[in-house]
Amino acid sequence: MLQPSRIKVHIVHSDPLIAAGLAATLRKLRDFEVGGCSADSTVRYPPESHFMLGDTVVADYDSGLRLTASKGPCKDRILILTHCDSEAEICHALEQGARGYLLLGCSLKDLLEGLRSVHGGHIALGAIVVSRLAERLKQQVLTRREEDILRQIMLGLCNKRIASELGLALGTVKTHVKSILRKLDAASRTEAVAIAQRRGILARVRDSSHSAAREFGLESRSSLMSSGDGSTNPRRIRRAAVSRKPVLIATS
Repeated sequence: MLQPSRIKVHIVHSDPLIAAGLAATLRKLRDFEVGGCSADSTVRYPPESHFMLGDTVVADYDSGLRLTASKGPCKDRILILTHCDSEAEICHALEQGARGYLLLGCSLKDLLEGLRSVHGGHIALGAIVVSRLAERLKQQVLTRREEDILRQIMLGLCNKRIASELGLALGTVKTHVKSILRKLDAASRTEAVAIAQRRGILARVRDSSHSAAREFGLESRSSLMSSGDGSTNPRRIRRAAVSRKPVLIATS
């Protein structure tokens, strides 16, 4: 009687305990074979020459993305096992070609079923991952103006200050803030920032904010260091340094 073929699994995970635990568990099972085990994601191990067509890889987030971008024979059979649970991170991994995505803490049954699904050319997603994707599908898109205001909220500005910065009426800002909270299903401005970060909205906003902050910072330093005749002014520099305060998220 022919024995069913075993699934050869390569483990490339940055956490040594997780890598060792996976290897020890899979070696006890008849239908799995451990092809290689590495706890260092910076090392290309197992070498791609050791990967065979049909082999499956379970990897941490960064290693999984690196392998999906490679031209190796396993790039279409990558299952990511990670703590990264944001919608943005999940979608990015799947867009890059990962075939499985499970969160650390999943059951052994889910892991084994996931490996079998990925090996068979199917998609394997954990329950929480599916929930995150469902949330992303039903979320409402923020308008450009709402993103501008969310950027200001992230910087800790109150409604009056946002109105001044963007040249809007205070009532208009309040209306946009209410729309942002509704679209993100958030009860407060702080929660809205947290949700936006989880969904990847904040990353896009933060890039714009950092760019603006860098430009403002360069201009400010230039004006502080120079007096009217172009010479440096240490007194202004000291006064500016003393006036720095931590930024808090304003509530009104």
